[in-house]
Amino acid sequence: MIAAGMTLLGMFALAAAMPRHAPALLGAWERRVPAARLRIGGWALLAAALAATLAASDWPLALVTWGGVLPFSAALVLLGLTYDVRLARGAAVLGALAILVGLLR
Repeated sequence: MIAAGMTLLGMFALAAAMPRHAPALLGAWERRVPAARLRIGGWALLAAALAATLAASDWPLALVTWGGVLPFSAALVLLGLTYDVRLARGAAVLGALAILVGLLR
């Protein structure tokens, strides 16, 4: 669950790092958060999600699950960018909640 949340947040950060999508996803925060930091943070979150997956006791199954969660996360952010930005922002909030629930469990 933690890896899925990190993947969602990583995809959101990578999308927000693009000049085309930053105004829609970040709004007023666009000027406060540099694109380079978002890009580095996005890739770091994806790498941390992979590391969390490999640290699982049943890592082969977790790796396959991570491989499925990765395009699903990208699709959620893409659908949010296509239809309604609130969906993409909601995906980021869902990712943060997934990390929180995974840490508390």
